[in-house]
Amino acid sequence: MSQFEYLSVLVSIIVGLAVTQLLSGAARLVQLRRRIRMHAPTLLWMATLFLVDVEVWWVAFERRAVTEWHFFGFLLYLLIPVMLFLLCYLVLPDLGDEDGVDLRDNFENNRVWFFCLLAGIAAVSLAEQALRGGLVRFDADVGFRVAFATVALAMARVRSERVHAWSAAAVLLLILGYIALLFVDLR
Repeated sequence: MSQFEYLSVLVSIIVGLAVTQLLSGAARLVQLRRRIRMHAPTLLWMATLFLVDVEVWWVAFERRAVTEWHFFGFLLYLLIPVMLFLLCYLVLPDLGDEDGVDLRDNFENNRVWFFCLLAGIAAVSLAEQALRGGLVRFDADVGFRVAFATVALAMARVRSERVHAWSAAAVLLLILGYIALLFVDLR
């Protein structure tokens, strides 16, 4: 077993837990649909987080070429799926059998943490890439992550439901474009 194969197991487990959180939450939303006040930004963020989870797992395959792993470099790399898991947990409230679950209230209660974690993922990915020596120039990929982190931090302060709905839809489309441009093929 190579170092990559060994280390990728933990990454896969954490990504799997995040996806499980989203999918089980989506199933509970369907089951409890009559008792839940739906919120468009929450549903859009669920779709976006699912795509980002899959993209993180997909891009992890690129690390197979890394021959030397160091604990703190791996810890930094592992922080990305950990933060994604936390986002997947924060995006939905506990969907027990209680009446009157309000997705908008949950979003508003977790908004600052959610968007700070989202910005943190972009920042950590840049730091991890720099640690590997991969940030030699400012390209479109780096620009996207810097802009994404900046917008996420700004959104942490915005309270307008309309702005959050439009921005969640825009981010979903941007993530789809980002993946289509950079990560369509497994490398």
